[in-house]
Amino acid sequence: MNELQCYDLPGLAAVLQRLGASAELLALAKHLDECLLNADTTSLNAEYDKAFEVSNGAERPPKETAHAPDTPQEGLTKTYQLADIAGSYHDFGVEVKPGSERVDHIAAELEFMNYLAVKEAFTNKRGETEKAEICRDGATLLLSDHLERWCPKLSAQLESCDPLYQAAGEFLAQFVRLGMDDRKPPSYLT
Repeated sequence: MNELQCYDLPGLAAVLQRLGASAELLALAKHLDECLLNADTTSLNAEYDKAFEVSNGAERPPKETAHAPDTPQEGLTKTYQLADIAGSYHDFGVEVKPGSERVDHIAAELEFMNYLAVKEAFTNKRGETEKAEICRDGATLLLSDHLERWCPKLSAQLESCDPLYQAAGEFLAQFVRLGMDDRKPPSYLT
């Protein structure tokens, strides 16, 4: 058994159904699960380098500002984008420690999205609807101003990689679209 088989992606289908996922997204989750089960962990590091390490000829690292258009105007806004993301983290009490991954890394943005979902669920359960709405609004902004804008580009970058990375990219792009249905992310508690 490889170390990737410990993730409970079969349980993901039930969560996705509660969120109103399409049949296409459910099929992508199943495909991603199959890819995890069949993944060759020794080759995944090489595939990661191929996909993201600029020094190995990769187009762009998995960071939001790396996926901004290469125009002079966008070059000026990269610092603003980083500050905007870091400010969102700060507004919700998330401290980024020096030496950790950049705030615009896909893992950091998705982890923050998870934090907002958990915080929304927790405050909803405690009857703190105003705080829950603040979390939901923060998630909406993160999706619309950040993830929705660059995750499709990241997904496209993974199309020529190992099937696991392809499946993860396709799933990510579709999942972000699910969150933006009706321009409001789904409640993670209901």
